[in-house]
Amino acid sequence: MLGAVVGATVDRSYPEPVAAVTVTLTPEGREEPLFADLPDVFDAFGGHKEAASSLPPHVVCLASSPDCPVQAFRIGANTYATQFHPELDLKGICTRIDVYKNHGYFAPESAEALKTAARQRHIEYPPTILRRFVHRYARRK
Repeated sequence: MLGAVVGATVDRSYPEPVAAVTVTLTPEGREEPLFADLPDVFDAFGGHKEAASSLPPHVVCLASSPDCPVQAFRIGANTYATQFHPELDLKGICTRIDVYKNHGYFAPESAEALKTAARQRHIEYPPTILRRFVHRYARRK
């Protein structure tokens, strides 16, 4: 949604299955405070049919993956979007698989195999990104 609003090309050129994806930070992403001190390459859970296939010049690409050129971007100083899901841990992706299994994202009979595959990956860093975002932008009373 955010990509479309700022003039990115959002289409179905780079779908990714419901699974763990390998995210690589761009040089700009390595300088981004939300990604500070993270490895240049880390795993995250993803799954989408549409994605930004190109960004306008005023938008900074922060991360990509082998199958999707835009995994995270920033507009200005503090507006972010991620294609991967920083909010999902193993329990969250398994719940998501159960909820979406009859909605055309994958063959329903593959749900258990998707959950088994998810259990084989170590997703450590995306929750850190989300916590940093909340810490940086949460309003404190």
